[in-house]
Amino acid sequence: MALDILPGDFLVVSTTEYPIRAVESWATHGFGTSKAFALQASVSCSTKRPPAVSSGKRGAPAANLTGLKCTPLDRVQPELTAQVPSAVPYDTLQTFISDGTDYSRLLLDNRRV
Repeated sequence: MALDILPGDFLVVSTTEYPIRAVESWATHGFGTSKAFALQASVSCSTKRPPAVSSGKRGAPAANLTGLKCTPLDRVQPELTAQVPSAVPYDTLQTFISDGTDYSRLLLDNRRV
C-alpha cells in the first residue's frame, strides 16, 4: 500500500512547508528494507493536506502523516524540470520518503528568494 501523499499536499521539514508537485511510488527491490535507506533518510518530516473547498474557500492545511523520515532535499537539475513551465521562480527539489514500509519519491517546489 502506498503512502497517502498527493500532489498539492505539503512536505513539512522543520518549520518549512514545501508544496508537493509530484509523487511516485519507489520500487525498493530490497533496498528499502536494508539499513542503507535508514542511514540516508536522516530528516524527520510530516505532511499536511489542504481541506476540500467549501463555500468557495479552502481552509488551512492540516496534519496528514507524521513521524516520517526522508532523505535530505536535493535540487533537481533545471534541464529535467524545464518542461514544467511556471510563472513563479521555483527550484525543484526531490526527496525519498518512507514510513518504514512504503517508499515514495517526491518532487517539491522551493520558491527562489
